[in-house]
Amino acid sequence: KADPRDIIKADVEKTGGDFNQVYSKLVASAQAGKTRIMRSGNTLLIYNILSPGVAEVHISTLDKPKNLINAVKEFYQAMLKAGFKSAVTTTTSPEISRVLNAAEIPVRVSQKPDASGQMTFELKFGA
Repeated sequence: KADPRDIIKADVEKTGGDFNQVYSKLVASAQAGKTRIMRSGNTLLIYNILSPGVAEVHISTLDKPKNLINAVKEFYQAMLKAGFKSAVTTTTSPEISRVLNAAEIPVRVSQKPDASGQMTFELKFGA
């Protein structure tokens, strides 16, 4: 299994971010109880609770597509058991909606440009 820092670092570097800055913010947010992290294989689900039953989620992975789909299924079941009714994420990657569909997770996708004009995908799943 990969070190969680390596999973996050690969994800941050894909988007051109500053790993040290992102990681220190993530650690501070987790220590403050605002952010939680689940792990399945070499995939992390990083989530913030927006309100009771609603989370904002982000997936970081070093897994192959098949393992990622299984991890996403596990995360979805765990979130349901924990009482979450819905979750939202924003991404520039159209592949994540295909992963969610392959994992048989009902998802609504809307496209909109971000502040820089780049197309982003907002995914909402659950109720």
